[in-house]
Parts: sequence; structure tokens; C-alpha cells
Amino acid sequence: MPLRFGHISFVSERCNHDYRDNCKEPMTATIDCSLIKLIPADETHREFSYQVKKEAEGEYITSMFDWDEDVQRDFHAKAWQQQKPDIITYDGELIGTIATIESKDCIEIGQFFILPDYQNKGIGTHLLKSILSKADELSKNVTLRFLKNNPVKSLYVRNGFRLVSTSEVAHHMERKVGANKDSS
Repeated sequence: MPLRFGHISFVSERCNHDYRDNCKEPMTATIDCSLIKLIPADETHREFSYQVKKEAEGEYITSMFDWDEDVQRDFHAKAWQQQKPDIITYDGELIGTIATIESKDCIEIGQFFILPDYQNKGIGTHLLKSILSKADELSKNVTLRFLKNNPVKSLYVRNGFRLVSTSEVAHHMERKVGANKDSS
């Protein structure tokens, strides 16, 4: 059963996150978390959903498999048929996608893509922490998978996820209920 993010209440606050983006100086990005919204995807979002995946994950797919437009569109069509993601907006702009599936004792995160211009600004962290908070309230673990060559692993480790398994192409991580509650 999908967990609709509309049911997760976001605290209106100013987020101030420091990040290092492959440079020597820290970059501070202040975002207004109250401007992050999630809306259910509909058919008008199908192409955006594909393009955000292509922009956010395309280089990692290409380095592992080469990019085959037909294959990727087919993968996207199957994923879209299975479950439409929520669309992430910031100040009214479409900036990404995220999907969750809730089962008896777990919430699975998938299709978590943010356009490059909006990465490393705390938006993904804010969304992830909101999901983790909701999972803790429901006493559920959280799982996810991502390509091995995607540097997003550090975000998940900082938020209490541990590696469960690795295939030739992907990492599978899990965060147990209450893990890493004190991380900022």
C-alpha cells in the first residue's frame, strides 16, 4: 500500500545545511522547508518523472550499462504502471520524484530523484528525515535500493541506514526503527 506523503506533516522551518560538494570550501544552502511540497503524480507528470530520473541518475546508469533510451523508457513505463511516484516541488517548481510502499513492518523508498540544481541543498535530507520520523511513529523499518556507483550512500549512512546486501549493480540498505534518531 503506498504511503502518501501528503499524510506526513512537514514542519515549517528554515533549514540550514552545510555540504561539501567536491570542493574544499563548505557551501551553506538555506532552504525554507515549508516550500517543499509533495503532490500525487498524474499522467501530466509522466514525462517529467522520466526526465528527472534521466538527469539525476543518467550518468550512473550510463557508466554501468550505457544509456539506451528505449530500454530506459521501457523501465520507466513499467515502474509508472506499478506505482506513480509523488512529485516533489519547491516553491511551486517541479524538482523531483519519490515513491513509498508501506507493508506490515516496512516502508520502502523508491524513485527518489531530485534534479541536479536542487541537490545538496537539504531537500532530500528533509524528505528522508520526514519519512524516517513517520516510520518510527509506525514502528516500521525503512528500506531502499540504489545503484552502487551513486554517491547518495553517504546520505543514507548519515541517517542510520546500514548495508543489507549488494548485487552486481545495486546496494540494498535498511534503517531499523529508531536508528540514528539523534543525527542532525
